[in-house]
Amino acid sequence: MTEYTLKIANAYVSRQKLRHNATQIKRYCGNQVKLCAVVKADGYGHSGALVVTSLVDLVDYFAVATIEEAAQIYPFAEGKPILVMCPLFAGMDTGLIRLAQVRGFHCTISSPAGLQYTSDSLIEKEPRLHIHLKIDTGMGRIGCSVAEGKKILDTIKHQEKYLLKGIYTHLATANEEDLKFASEQLKAFENFLQESKLKHDNSVIKHVCNTAGALRMPKGHFDMVRCGIGIYGYSTSEDKPADMPDLQPALKLEAPLILIKTLKAGQSCGYGRTFVAPKDMTIGIVPIGYADGLFRNLSNQAKLRCGDQFIPVVGRISMDCTIVNLTGVKDPSEGMTVTVIDNHLDSCCNAAGLAESAGTIPYEILTAIGSRIRRELVD
Repeated sequence: MTEYTLKIANAYVSRQKLRHNATQIKRYCGNQVKLCAVVKADGYGHSGALVVTSLVDLVDYFAVATIEEAAQIYPFAEGKPILVMCPLFAGMDTGLIRLAQVRGFHCTISSPAGLQYTSDSLIEKEPRLHIHLKIDTGMGRIGCSVAEGKKILDTIKHQEKYLLKGIYTHLATANEEDLKFASEQLKAFENFLQESKLKHDNSVIKHVCNTAGALRMPKGHFDMVRCGIGIYGYSTSEDKPADMPDLQPALKLEAPLILIKTLKAGQSCGYGRTFVAPKDMTIGIVPIGYADGLFRNLSNQAKLRCGDQFIPVVGRISMDCTIVNLTGVKDPSEGMTVTVIDNHLDSCCNAAGLAESAGTIPYEILTAIGSRIRRELVD
């Protein structure tokens, strides 16, 4: 049996919508700005291989979190640069550093210690390691200080082992209504470029913006924007521009009804008896649970879709299955398709709608889709 034989739930990834979203973002930012498609976490749950295959002729860069992820998409990237955003650090497996060197991955450096360790780990007579320096301008996460950045640049200039390909930072508040702090970050980044004499160096790519920044902060476009959630059809910006690109959700997750039964008035269903039928009703079982990414806190809250009907989740979501109220569905039958994550913009069960019900963000809904779900590329 193949890997997919036993998978009865399917996530359909639209190649057309992925390409539409990338094209919309490129058009919005302008042809002079490169587009880096962020495909970490297995393409935000869509399958990194499927996303890269769909976009390889449209985008300029791909970005992932780790060298392992870079190695997974490498066969599909057709030579496009792959940026690894988790920085090289002292003590990491030298085999990973050497793999990055041999494959030509673009690696992030954020500390002098990481740079020194990397220098000692590289293979002699192999190509120089492509480096992107990440500066912390206020995110307080990955990135070095301005002072450390200057030291790292000085070291890179005096070593033949490295080739500086980029410099970047990350915005902490680009998706929030008030852009004051994000603007301060841009200013700090611009100051560093000026002081380090990189501002007009066309051989070094400058990049700052994620999807929210790309859509709301044109001054931060620089040479390239790094877009993740926008590629997959969503934007989490609280304040959206009037000429907002027409983004379309690219993923739809479906599963069959595997059992239909009658719940009598006063009967309960699911763990803890959190739902008791107020009257006789028809319920169905969907073979998707919290192990597959349908969060337990969506119990008695979320609605899924069956045909044109939205059907409420009733009772607690289990590890492997979810109970839905089918009372309003005409002639329900075993094998009928239920849409768990919708790809309609106005649907309450697309990733944004489910995220709102769960008190989280679409990123978490999409990246939580489990390995028991088959990913299939469709038009």
